[in-house]
Amino acid sequence: MARLNSKNIISGLVGNLVFRNLDGKQIIQSRPNHVKQTKATKASSNEFSQCSSWTKSIRIGLHPFLVGLTDSYMYRRFNGQFYNALLSNTNILKGQRNPLNANMSDLVGFEFNNHSLFAQYFLPTITTSTTAQHQITVTIPNFDPNTEMLFPDAVTNAELLVYIYATNFEGHSVVIDDYFVLPIDKKTPQLSPTTFNSIVLPEDYFVLVSAKLLYYTNNKFTVKNYCNNKALNPAMVVWANKI
Repeated sequence: MARLNSKNIISGLVGNLVFRNLDGKQIIQSRPNHVKQTKATKASSNEFSQCSSWTKSIRIGLHPFLVGLTDSYMYRRFNGQFYNALLSNTNILKGQRNPLNANMSDLVGFEFNNHSLFAQYFLPTITTSTTAQHQITVTIPNFDPNTEMLFPDAVTNAELLVYIYATNFEGHSVVIDDYFVLPIDKKTPQLSPTTFNSIVLPEDYFVLVSAKLLYYTNNKFTVKNYCNNKALNPAMVVWANKI
């Protein structure tokens, strides 16, 4: 039903037309069609909204690792890749998929900063596996920093930070994490292989392992002056799945 006000402006519905007042002007629009969602579309919509909640939880957990030095679209990109990783599990019904029952390995290789890709700054292959005791084993092979890494101008020191984040998505209080730091000197001809075993992680937790390069210069007073910023912060997911 439509009404005519004192200024001769109609508001309301007449057939398939909608009349409304916008800043004193008469606006006429077509009536929007009502779209009935099927069970499948409702399930897909629910999965996508849940993904937003899961990725937000992870981003909050990764804040000490990323310290805000990501590109401006990282959240959208991460949410999209997380959702696509979930969708790849076609053996699980829509609406029933979650990070604790799905294979999320398609997250591996996700770059947190498109301005400085970790895969281009650090060429050695980081391998990750799990133990029977529910630990994460991270191995970095021997490599030559001078030829297999990129360093900013006038910087010859770096640290490889590997962060292990585990959650069951039930709140921050049930987040478990561990990390290790590998010092790197560009002048060292060859770094020996490094293997790290994490603490024992709870069973049926989603685990994200990420690696990041921290560049710094030495100073006799402040010891280390880190020079990472929004343009230089190579960080990448190297393993992702339920343990």
